[in-house]
Amino acid sequence: MAHPEYLICLECETPVYVFEWKDGHVRDVVCPMCGNEDPASFATEEELEEMDSEAAAEDEGFEE
Repeated sequence: MAHPEYLICLECETPVYVFEWKDGHVRDVVCPMCGNEDPASFATEEELEEMDSEAAAEDEGFEE
């Protein structure tokens, strides 16, 4: 994956433009709004859209 322009903090949904990216993964990042430092708690825009579409598909499966 190419270096993304920004990451999205999954804790507060703030875009973060300053981070270290290496070998297709975020290595070092800090959210300026909530202070989140866990690289696993950040997503690219594409990853976030994929998560949202998966959640929507699951929600459709639970409708009565």
